[in-house]
Amino acid sequence: MKRITALLLLALGLSLAQAPAYPENTLGLGYAPDKGVYLQGSALLPFSPLGIDTGLDLQVLLAQNPEAFALFKANLFPGLVLADLYTSVGLGLDLRYPFGVHLGPVVSLEVPGGALSAHGSLGYQGGFHLAWGAGFRLYLEPLALEVSTSDRYPFLLSLLYLW
Repeated sequence: MKRITALLLLALGLSLAQAPAYPENTLGLGYAPDKGVYLQGSALLPFSPLGIDTGLDLQVLLAQNPEAFALFKANLFPGLVLADLYTSVGLGLDLRYPFGVHLGPVVSLEVPGGALSAHGSLGYQGGFHLAWGAGFRLYLEPLALEVSTSDRYPFLLSLLYLW
């Protein structure tokens, strides 16, 4: 019973947590040539249930057939160092419309002036589904330019405002 309770508390904490593994406050627009324009943003969540940083990333496709994507993330290991570069490893819960849900790791590697990010997760979307994504974010304070790819689109170019 203790193991089940601990697992449920961990899952709850993570559910309250493509883009970097660490949370940021952003708002912007993205364009995918095959899909159209995305409104996107992210936010730090104002609480930290397990003493870890949590955040939420959102994307909404502004088209006749709308799509929505939400990634709740928890930054589990924020202070790792790989070859003198800061690395963050977290866990993300990916919710989608049309219905889909996935759970898996989110990893970021900070490089001078930017960040490389990737995630992979397993879940359900019309059956067993593997969700993935990778991207690069170039910081031009207070703006960021992001180039990414995922199982939802082959290419997305975004301009984000950070605060």
